[in-house]
Amino acid sequence: MFRKSRANLVPGADGQANYSLGVLREKATEGPLSHATRFIEGFSLKADPLLKMAGHYTSPKGRLLDLSAKPGSDQGNWCALHLSLPAQSLTEDSLIGFVARISAPEIAVARVCLRSQTPEGFSDSFFDKHMLFRPEDSTHMDVQQAHYSEDIPARAEWRELVFFLPTDAFELSLIDLRVFVI
Repeated sequence: MFRKSRANLVPGADGQANYSLGVLREKATEGPLSHATRFIEGFSLKADPLLKMAGHYTSPKGRLLDLSAKPGSDQGNWCALHLSLPAQSLTEDSLIGFVARISAPEIAVARVCLRSQTPEGFSDSFFDKHMLFRPEDSTHMDVQQAHYSEDIPARAEWRELVFFLPTDAFELSLIDLRVFVI
């Protein structure tokens, strides 16, 4: 009899990210939000400590993430979801993108970038479209080609997708998220 494996067997630069998201989707979890909240290996919320982030998250089975954020201060400048994307080498023809199902009780806007580690620190290459969270479930898709942005180095020690969220109180749902690198 074969045993069900929890190992990631999906090859490619997007395989580990999609595997981690799949594991989170399949388990029910919840907890408090802080300025550094790890949901699963490679996927976390990071906020400016000056925001004094508080709130709660749930990850109901079959859904990715519901956030209820309540910053304790209006002094901070950033709040973001970070998804590790082990795509160290990109060619000029490489496409990097994501598809997300999203919603929120009130309108909220997010910006997304591909962050690449460089010798000087890191470089952010923002996707063209803003994510619009609204009461109805909606689908958001965006993609960028590596050679169109001088902010995407061909090699990087690490990369991640960074979803910049509002810095004031918000509720939103990231119902599903899939990334691709081709």
